[in-house]
Amino acid sequence: MTEQQDGMRRPQQARSQDSTAKVLDAALKILSSQGPKALTIAAVSKASGVSNGAIYHRFVDRRNLLVAAQDRFLAQIEHAWLSRTAPAWNVDDRTTLLHRLVDAFVEVFSENRLVFQAFMLSGYDDPDLRARGAASTRRAAEEFSALLAERFGTSPEAADTAYRILWGQAVATALFPDDEVTALTVSEQSRRGHLVHALQAVLGE
Repeated sequence: MTEQQDGMRRPQQARSQDSTAKVLDAALKILSSQGPKALTIAAVSKASGVSNGAIYHRFVDRRNLLVAAQDRFLAQIEHAWLSRTAPAWNVDDRTTLLHRLVDAFVEVFSENRLVFQAFMLSGYDDPDLRARGAASTRRAAEEFSALLAERFGTSPEAADTAYRILWGQAVATALFPDDEVTALTVSEQSRRGHLVHALQAVLGE
């Protein structure tokens, strides 16, 4: 391949990648603001500035677009979770560490509530979406639990249980308003404090 040919191909590839990113970002924006029913090829085309034909050529249909959008979303969430929790592991006081982990975990889910809802609910009807979501959760669980076990000197089982508590609270926050879970009104600060106490009990603090 000549230098000229290679030079021509790279801009084409870059434009293609840029268009794909625009389409997927537009899809996620629609999901986060309007929910899954609003996700159509036409809506994504309008939001991204990429033609209907180009979207169909790359993704074939709405379902494949949804799968690709989920992959992008999960990668973004894993990055957000890692970047927000990374500084916490350097904190000496373990109670403060747990408070920061709780804050990061719950906030990442809360900020992406509608997108989580879209993929969690769609996943029950689509094996591919469900498998991708489960794989992402298992990766996060493995890394998070290993860090907890090392930092608190606890068993893998206890660390896994601590992760499940955090994950369960975060999922409940993403899927349901507080008043649909219980009738008791509790401040967010108080709820997070109780969550830290529960984690301390499981981790042997």
